[in-house]
Amino acid sequence: MQLTSLFAYKLQFMAALLIAEGLFLFRLPRRGRFVLRAAAAAAGCFVAALAFPILRYDALYSSVMFLVFFTLTIPAARLCFDAGWRGCVFCTVAGYSVQHLASVCYDLVLTVAGFSGTTQVYSNAPARFDPIPAAIFLEVYALAYWLLYQIFGRRMRKNEEVSIQRPSLLVLVALTVLVEIVLNAVVIYHKYENLDLVYYLAASLTNVICSLSVLVILFSLLLQKSLEAELEVVCQMWRQEQKQYEISKETIDLINVKCHDMKHQIRAISRQASIDPAALEEMENVISIYGAVVKTGNQALDIILAEKNLYCQSTGVTISCIADGAKLDFMTDSDIYSLFGNLLDNAIRSVAALEPDKRVISFSVRAE
Repeated sequence: MQLTSLFAYKLQFMAALLIAEGLFLFRLPRRGRFVLRAAAAAAGCFVAALAFPILRYDALYSSVMFLVFFTLTIPAARLCFDAGWRGCVFCTVAGYSVQHLASVCYDLVLTVAGFSGTTQVYSNAPARFDPIPAAIFLEVYALAYWLLYQIFGRRMRKNEEVSIQRPSLLVLVALTVLVEIVLNAVVIYHKYENLDLVYYLAASLTNVICSLSVLVILFSLLLQKSLEAELEVVCQMWRQEQKQYEISKETIDLINVKCHDMKHQIRAISRQASIDPAALEEMENVISIYGAVVKTGNQALDIILAEKNLYCQSTGVTISCIADGAKLDFMTDSDIYSLFGNLLDNAIRSVAALEPDKRVISFSVRAE
């Protein structure tokens, strides 16, 4: 076997691995002087790959070699991107799985087509350049990278914080990657010692399933993290709505008490002093606007209607309400306040743009 072929294969593997990892890493925030850092990191990876000694030609030693190459890319990624170690591990593991999947597909195509392929470096056959496998290599890798990026890579948002939060899942993913590396090496060596097509196809399919499983696990974790963040925002909004409901309840109750007291005071004044009856009636009407409470049978609904009625008085909007609030007893007060508050806010905004005589909202709650 020629040493130049072995050197070329190590460089080819490292280049394919860095490109695959770049599909995910480029979404992370970059460090300053990124181009210089990236060039230094890539150069370091290539030099380390070339310097790695080939002491034996067996599945175990080649597995160690691939594992070392993969491990080198993690600090290289950390050097270039402003993300934590877990974020870099996330992207490099995803990249390795993509590269590994493309490699398995490429070897499958070559085996079925009858070519020796790049795995010739494991055998003692003389090395030679064949343009057909080289063209197949580019086509298979390009297609696999593009397809897997469309399925998985596009799920990552730009500058999104990504990581494997649970140590147990991190161990599971690491073990799966290790199985990928060792299983692939065993399959390749067994293939050249004694090609059993059924065994080879079954083992290659297992390799593909392992790679896809890693990608599915990683991006399921990413989706779960995104959903948890959205849920936290919703919970914060719900807590704010609940707090607002309590404030509105206290405010409406206080207004009702004060309006009731003011009505009695006005009547007492009218009996003791000579005041224009029309003026007194006008004062009572104004107070009645703020003291009027819709009784629907549900306290939360009553509060939101009273609150929106107060606002509508200043905008010329009329709310016509027929509501059986008792039908809403299955909901919590804060949920009722939030739901119907949003509904009425949308309706008020909609009719506010109409002519004054058309600013009417029909509001009904009934069971069907």
